[in-house]
Order: sequence, then C-alpha cells, then structure tokens
Amino acid sequence: MYGEQKSFTMLAAATNASILNSPSWCVDSGATAHMCSDRNVFTKFEERKERITLAGGNYMYAEGIGEIEFKSRYGDLLLKDVLYIPEMGGNFISVSKAVQRGFYVKFTNANALIYDNDGKVVLKAAHSGGLFVVMNENAKCFNANTNECEKWHARFGHLSYGSLQQLVSHNMVHGIENVKFSKEIKCTVCMKSKIHTQPFPQKAAVRSKELLDLIHTDVCGPFRTLSLGGAKYFVTFIDDKSRRVFIYFIRSKDEVYDKFVTFKNMVERQTGRKIKAVRSDNGLEFVNKNFDDLFKHCGIKRQLTVPYTPQQNGVSERMNRTIVEMMRAMLIQANASDMLWAEAVATAAYIRNRAPTKALDGMTPYEIWTGRKPTVKHLRVFGSTAVCLDKTQSNKLKAKGKEFKMVGYSLTSKAYRLYDPEYRRVIEARDVMFAELSKSEENSSMDSTIILPQTFTLENSLKEYNNNNNNIIDNENSGDREDDETECDDEYVDADAGTEEEQEMRFGRGRPTYIRSGMRGRPKKVRNVLNAIHTTKSITIPNTLTEALQSEHAKEWTDAMNKEYKSLIDKETWKLESLPERQRAIGCRWVFDVKRNDNGTVERFKCRLVAKGCSQQYGVNYSDTYSPVIRHSTIRLILALAVEWKLFVHQMDVCTAYLNSELRDVVYMKQPEVFIDENHADKVLRLNKAIYGLKQSGKEWNATLDNVLKSIGYEPCVSEPCLYKRKVKHDISLIAVYVDDLIIACKSESELHEVKSKISSSFKCVDKGKLHYFLGIKVEREGDLGAFHMSQSQYIKDILQRHGMTQCRSAATPLDKSFVVDCNNDTCRRAEQLKYQSLIGELMYLALCTRPDIMHSVCKLAQLNSDPHVEHEAGLKHILRYLASTTELKLCYRESGKSIVGFTDADWGNDLTDRKSFSGYAFFLGGSAISWQSKKQRTVALSSTEAEYIALAEGVKESLFLRNLLEEIGYEQQKQTTIYSDNLSAQHLSMNQLFHGRSKHIDIRYHFIRDKIKNKEIDVRYINTNKMIADILTKNLCKTKHMKFTESLGLK
Repeated sequence: MYGEQKSFTMLAAATNASILNSPSWCVDSGATAHMCSDRNVFTKFEERKERITLAGGNYMYAEGIGEIEFKSRYGDLLLKDVLYIPEMGGNFISVSKAVQRGFYVKFTNANALIYDNDGKVVLKAAHSGGLFVVMNENAKCFNANTNECEKWHARFGHLSYGSLQQLVSHNMVHGIENVKFSKEIKCTVCMKSKIHTQPFPQKAAVRSKELLDLIHTDVCGPFRTLSLGGAKYFVTFIDDKSRRVFIYFIRSKDEVYDKFVTFKNMVERQTGRKIKAVRSDNGLEFVNKNFDDLFKHCGIKRQLTVPYTPQQNGVSERMNRTIVEMMRAMLIQANASDMLWAEAVATAAYIRNRAPTKALDGMTPYEIWTGRKPTVKHLRVFGSTAVCLDKTQSNKLKAKGKEFKMVGYSLTSKAYRLYDPEYRRVIEARDVMFAELSKSEENSSMDSTIILPQTFTLENSLKEYNNNNNNIIDNENSGDREDDETECDDEYVDADAGTEEEQEMRFGRGRPTYIRSGMRGRPKKVRNVLNAIHTTKSITIPNTLTEALQSEHAKEWTDAMNKEYKSLIDKETWKLESLPERQRAIGCRWVFDVKRNDNGTVERFKCRLVAKGCSQQYGVNYSDTYSPVIRHSTIRLILALAVEWKLFVHQMDVCTAYLNSELRDVVYMKQPEVFIDENHADKVLRLNKAIYGLKQSGKEWNATLDNVLKSIGYEPCVSEPCLYKRKVKHDISLIAVYVDDLIIACKSESELHEVKSKISSSFKCVDKGKLHYFLGIKVEREGDLGAFHMSQSQYIKDILQRHGMTQCRSAATPLDKSFVVDCNNDTCRRAEQLKYQSLIGELMYLALCTRPDIMHSVCKLAQLNSDPHVEHEAGLKHILRYLASTTELKLCYRESGKSIVGFTDADWGNDLTDRKSFSGYAFFLGGSAISWQSKKQRTVALSSTEAEYIALAEGVKESLFLRNLLEEIGYEQQKQTTIYSDNLSAQHLSMNQLFHGRSKHIDIRYHFIRDKIKNKEIDVRYINTNKMIADILTKNLCKTKHMKFTESLGLK
C-alpha cells in the first residue's frame, strides 16, 4: 500500500563499481535519506513508492521503506526510514538523517566518524575509492560464496539464479534462507544446454544506397483455398532502398525462377540499373541450378540466411506478415470469399507501396522508387459495392448498370478491378459508381455515399466481358492518378492466366439431351460440344467441388456434373427416403478428371459422383469386395495373337458401368452437393445401384458383366478371369475386360458387329471402333489385319512436363552402369517423399505397359520409397532424361509363325545394400516381348548358379501361366516352351542332382523345374551372355549393350 509520494535526493557517485555491488555501506553527505538495494536485510518493511532524484536531473523510484539493524564493531545502530531501491545497486547512510537524529559526523582524510550525544564513536567508515565505506556485519551472512551458490544451483536442476534468489527473497521455501545469489555467476552447463537464438538488431547496420543494390525475396503459402487463377502461393521481391514490394502469384514453388526472371527484366528496364544482390532463405525454390546459372551469368551476388534463422531475411518475413494481415483484415471487413485472397494480397501490396514505413524518413516506397509523391484520392474500400455501366444494354426499360464488388486496381488501364459473383470472374472497368460504407454506417444504416469517378477510360469494357467471358486475372493491376488526369503506373503484380483464342462453337450430330432435375422450370438442353477445348496443355484437375466451380473451366465441369447426374437419374440409381433409426448415411463427393485422345487433346471433361465407401461397415452394408482386372501381359498377348491369327480388334466403353449392376446390400447415402432437393433436404438416398465408390461396386459390376457375356456364348478363362473366349466352329473370339473398357477380337467383321450389338443391347456403350487408345496406351495397326504398334509417347510427354524436364539433356541409358542405391550417410539430404513416390508410380506404370527397357532401373529406385535421398531423386531424373530422348519407342508385334520363347537371367549379389540378386525374365511372341519382370530375389544366393537357378524358376512359372492360358483359348501347346539361360550349371541343376553338395540348401520350391522338364513342358537351353536379352532386366548396362537389348525386346 503506497503512502504519500515524496521526493528524495542522492548526489553521490562511486568510483569503484565493486564497492557499490558489495554489502558495504557508503556514508553519503549528498543523500537526503538512507537507501538500500538489498531487500533481505530489512527487519521491517512497508511497500511505498518514492521518487529519487539523481545527479544530472535523472531519477529512479524506491519500492518500499523500512528499518535495518546495522551492526558494527563499535555497537549496534537502528536505521529508520530506509528506502528500498533495487535499481540502485548500492547502500547509503545519509549524513543529514544522522544529524537530524542527534548524531555528530566528522570527516578526516582517512575516516568518517559518527558520534552519539555522549561523544562516543558508534560507526567508523574507512576512506576507499573516493568514498567512506563501512561493512554491515549482519549482511555478511547473506554474502554466500560462489561454491555454495553453485551447489544450490545444481541441486535445483540448474534453475536460474534469478529464480533461486526469488525463492530466498520471498521466503518461498525453508532451508535456504542464508544464501544470496548473484546474477553475475555463469554456469557452463547452462550455457551449453540453454543457449538460444540471440536477438537481432532492429535496423540493418548498412542500408542500400541505390535502387536494386539488394533485393529481398521470400515465398508465402500454401493457402488452403486456391485463388481465382488457381494460385496457392505468392512470392515477394522487395527493393532494399525503397522498400517497394512486387508480388507474383504462383501455383507451385518451381515457378519462382520464372517469376524472378520476369521481375528482373522488368525492374532493370524501368530503372536502367542492374540487380546487384539477392537475399533469400535456403529453400530449394531459390537454391537450385537455374538460379546458380543465372546469378553467375549476370554477376548477381547471392545472400543466403543461416539455416533455421529466418530473422536474417527479416525484411521479407515482416513484409509477408504485414501483407497477410492486411489481406485478412480486408477479407473479413468485406465478408468476401476466401478465393479472393490473391486480389486482397495484390491490393495490400498496392497500398503498402503508398504507405509510410519506419525504414524510410518521411517518404513512401512509391516516392523513393519513382521520384514523385503518389496520389490516393482514387482509393476505394476493398469489397465495396460497385455498379458498372453496361454499354451493351439497348433496352431502355432495363437497368443500365451491373453490380460488382471492388477488389483492386488495374495495371494495364486506368480502371478498377471488379469481381462478378455470378460468373466468378474479375473484369476491369472505368465507368463505375461505388457505395462505400463506413463502419458506423454499416452498424446503423444501409444509406451509402455514391462516388462517381470522372477520369477513367474503360479499357476492358463490359461488352468484352460478356463476349469473351473475361479471363480470371489473379493479380493486382494498378494505376496512379494525378489530379484529374491519370498516368499509367509501373506497379507490377503478376498475371497468372492468359487469354485463350476464341473459336466458333461446334456441336456434334444428334439432338440435344434434356436434364430434368425435378425442379420447376424447363429442362436444360445439353449438346455434344466438339471443339470446346482443343489443347494439349496441362489442365489442373480440381480436388473439390469448390475448386471446380472456381476454375477457368467451370462451365465444362458444370456440364460434366449435369451429364453425370442425368445418368444417375435415368438409371434410377436411388430412391429418396427418410433415414431409418439406427442407420447411418454415408457421404458422397464429386470427382473430376479429363479424358484425352491419343494425341493429348481433350476428349471430354469427366465427372463422377462417388460414395465415400471408407465409412462403410463390414457385415452391415457390404461383405465381399474382390473384383479382377486383366493383366497388361494378357493384353499384349491378345495383340500378338491377333497378328498371328489375323483377328479384327475393336474396343468399346460401357457408359456409367457400375450403375448397370443392382445393389444387394442396403446402403443409404446423403444427397449430393448442388443437387440437394430443397423440399426434402432432410431425407437421404437409398441406393438401388452399385454407385461408384462403394466397396462392393466393382464386384457387383463384374458379376453383371460376367452374366451378360456368358449369355452371348462367352466363357471366362480359368487362368485369366477377365479374358472371355468363344469358339464358333474353328474360329476363336476373345473379349478382354478392364472394368468398363472392352477389347473385342474376332475372326470376321460380321461377328465383331454381332458381338457389339448384343453387348449394346444390355448396356449403353460407346463404340470406339478400331483399337487405338486403351488405358493411356496408344495402339496403331497397319491396315485391318497387319502389325500392331504400342506406345505411350503422350504419357511420357505429360510426365516430363509435370516435372519440368521438357528441355532436359538427353541420356543414352536409364541409369549409369556405376549407379548404386546404397547410401548410409546420415548427413545426406532427403528428397521429398511424396513427390518421389508419385514419380516412381508414374514410371512403374510406363515400365509395366510398354517400356521394359526401364523396368530394372525403376524397380531399383523403388526400393528407396520410404527414405529417398537427393541422389536417388537424381536417378529418377536420369530416367526422365532417357525417356525424353526415346519418347517415340514402340513395341511392335508382327506375324512370325513362332511359338513363345523365354529368356531368364540373374545378377548375382550386385545389390550392395543386402547382397541379394536380381532376377529377370522376358517372353516373346510376334517378334516382341509380351511379358517381362525384374525382381529382387527373396534370399541371398551363395553362388551365381543358385541365383540363376532361382531366376530360372521364376521364368518357368510365367511360362506355365502362358501355356495354360493359350491352351484355354484354343492354342494347343504341342511343343515344349523353350527358355534360354546363360548359366550351364543352373541348366544342369534343373535336369539332375549332380551338384547335391552345393545345392542341398536351395529351397525345395525351386526344384519343381525338374518335373516340368521331365514332363516335356519346358526345354531349358544355353545361350551366350552377349545374347541374353533378359540381361537388361537385371542390371544397368553400358550404352552399346542397352541399345542392342532394347531393340531385341521389340522396342523400335
């Protein structure tokens, strides 16, 4: 409790700091009160705030007042009204206070003596360091030595000395009352274990003197919601001298380099100066070969922050924070959609360049950069209602204006950027009237002030908007205005969407279909648009409905959704019912994709309503789930047989295949987004059909298709359940099934048309004619019955484009012969696991379908899926470089009149990680490989013979499968299947047991080879290593061998 505040004076100054920091007391003739800095020595204490005036006019405050028992060798003294001043760091006895109490003070050259009324000395202070100092004997007990302090410090688990002193000062514990802890004591253990980031200076020691001397840059994001232009990040470039910020929006971090080049070219051209240095963090978007080469070529100095020290890039970090906070504030105030975040960011950057900053003295970044003061009279509240003049409106009875939301300022023209919520588009317009609401007006009234600017010229008119649908421009386009006439601003914020050329809309043949949703109004017409999208460029596939409706292809996605919904209604997929008690409805979602032609152009936008089968419960709404699909090797076998047997091969696609199968289980599903029945929003859908996404849908569809194919005379093969055969007289007819895609091979065209007709009578199908594009594989045939060529050139080009390798250097082999995957160094840099695994999956599909030449390399790198390093990622890029130079390689099947022949090989113990061997085999028909494999063996082989023997066993298993399948479809196997091996010992071991002593440990499962040879099903023959084609499936080869065996596999 504070008493009346008084003022005291203390004029003494110590010449020796150690004297003031000790428990000694100074006899001071300049102090008007006794003063003490140690709370522990007070015997009585009362909290009180008193002001103490120091020499020079400075002051400090006392925190309390009390009494202290002072003990000297001459006797005991009681000091009253002693002020407690912790900041002072010393103790003082006031001469004036002593005189007021009746004492007499005498100063000599050596001492200061204090006498009582009887003339007896009660205190003697010695002259030391310009002061008269005396020791309080009572305070000595508080002066614990360093060892005692360190002991208690260790006992308390290295608790800070300040905390320990607090325990003592406030009597918070017992047993440590007589120890005083100094903050000056240093503990090495604490320094090692508690060291932390030191504070950084608030201002840079040296600022750039000229524009572009130093550029600060950083990436901010990702944002959860895509912008109108599909951006997830933005990158900032800040000039150190002017602190002007430039914003670019990007969809992924690998675009940073391109944006920097654009920024560099623009600012250097505008200022006539060159960028001298760039400061950034260590992100891979900045630290890469592209930037290295550019900086070396242009002589730009790179400044990188210390890892985990973002403070060294404080200018960019703080700017990002400022911009994001402004963006958030504007979106909240405007109650705007999150997808407008990029417009808000662009506006925030535009405003920041016209706002003061501590780094500049009374000037804005814009003025430093341009040399003239900016005008801000044109600024409007973000999100304000804006009415734009519609110059295309000719009806005098209709409204002349259209309502928008103001979201920014134009760059290329003297206009505002306006957002149209109806079409989710941004336009730029000049003739605009605003309704700006202040905060008080928002809370009280809807009255607003109409502001009509008189100085803008409409560059992008509403007419262009209506005709061209206006591009989504996810950027800031700004202009500065000087009085009534404005001049173009050189502000730059990136435009991330380009203008597409217009073309006349062409419709396919036939009448339009009608969509009847059950709601009021006429049904909508849907026509078959032939040339809506004709592009090979990458189209971003939306992950959610919101992303689809916000994308630049919103109309195409909407049409695809309507078409899908119509199919569901036509198929009577569900019934609207109330959800029974104790039942749970599963969710659903829209899934989007783009189906392309073999040349990469868009065939159609595809949309599926899928159930969230992940929430189904086993035994409640599903049981069995297994559904087979045909193997890729079987597809290649069919094509090879079609060439040998002169079969016509066509393909069909069953529309909404799963909806053709009845659902036997009781499943309830929530109503889909966008198509919720407003009159029955609380009801759910009881599914009648096996809709996509259900766990049992695949099985139900397979059973339905199986019944239909059996009804027209086809039977499934036992070896390959998805291959159906039918024999009419001496002619063979085959149907290969991959979910809803069918390959039909028949001896005559009449039979082919008959089969198609019967299938189409049961399902709605699309007859695609001759087999030309199947599962991403381009299939070409020479005439109707000639050779087949299989390739995935477009698939390879898409992979290269996705990973930025379209302009890469070529490579002669998938991997260098010396490449190893072993890496045990803990300091190695890890690659991004998800990206690595994704690329492995893409390459594995390519290797399994049409490119056996990369099979071993992909399998080798796939071992590192769980812990990829950058050197393994470099290996994948090496494969991409090889693919870039061999994009057009095709598997060619020609009539040869030969039976199936196989090659098996092994690479003994060449994997340094576990010393296991790789097995490889390839089987040929029609002059090219139809089946191949590269696989690491499960056990460590003790010799090359054992490794080759295990590889031979794998090859024999595949040959038996092919023999059985050919037998089932009517290709009798009267001769043995020849398998070549380049190891004589393995060949002899497969025929007899001569090497029992060296082979007795080999697993018995591999010895079944002997039975097959004995039954004359398999014939194992020797071939020279230089002719062993399977060698390419077991190891990395030199250029000459690799090219030789690639051609031998049938790739030309």
